[in-house]
Amino acid sequence: MPVYNEEEAITSVCEEWYRALEATGLNYTLCILNDGSKDGTLKILNEFAAKYRRLKIIDKANSGHGQSCVLGYNIALENGADWILQIDSDGQCDPQYFPAFVQLAATRKAIYGFRKTRDDGFKRYLISRFVTLFTFAATGQWVKDANVPYRLIHESVMRNISNKIPAHFHLANIYVSVLSNKLAGIKWVDIHFRDRSGGSPSVKTFSFIKHGFTLFRQLKEASRANVS
Repeated sequence: MPVYNEEEAITSVCEEWYRALEATGLNYTLCILNDGSKDGTLKILNEFAAKYRRLKIIDKANSGHGQSCVLGYNIALENGADWILQIDSDGQCDPQYFPAFVQLAATRKAIYGFRKTRDDGFKRYLISRFVTLFTFAATGQWVKDANVPYRLIHESVMRNISNKIPAHFHLANIYVSVLSNKLAGIKWVDIHFRDRSGGSPSVKTFSFIKHGFTLFRQLKEASRANVS
């Protein structure tokens, strides 16, 4: 879980997901990467970690959401994780859907949420569709919700992905989705995407539009570089 300036939401998100993960009976670590937050997020995280087991806090310099996720993937692999679950820290990822992900993990190695309905506004919906089209045009992979932050990936798939993400790739989550689909075929789970619990998005709505052609170029370059 990458987090940046989420002091309004982080307590409820951590408590909600901690309860949900405990209820599964799985052996897990909840790893939260503080991406250089400038508010009280880190203080809250440290207080939470003092109360609950299985919580790992990584405090790091700001590198953006996508690259923070890539670092989290690598930390999970280094620590012997069999599966890697990625979620966001703003309360939009509802844990009620997680059991469906776990059930599908018996037969699939890349399970992603598809934001079939969402409370965060029509602009964000349009941007998601824009990303899907741009991704297909650049890579030939149809990934119907390429930037969704709710995903469960097997370590065997992630080991073939994490070292292929360029350090300069701003929206790294999108390319992770492309490679997940190419290597394992994404299984989609319909989810409802809630509105934020507080704060503002780290990736602004118009940032996707502003950087759209950069994203297209990066996807094409990365896709060519990783053709086998």
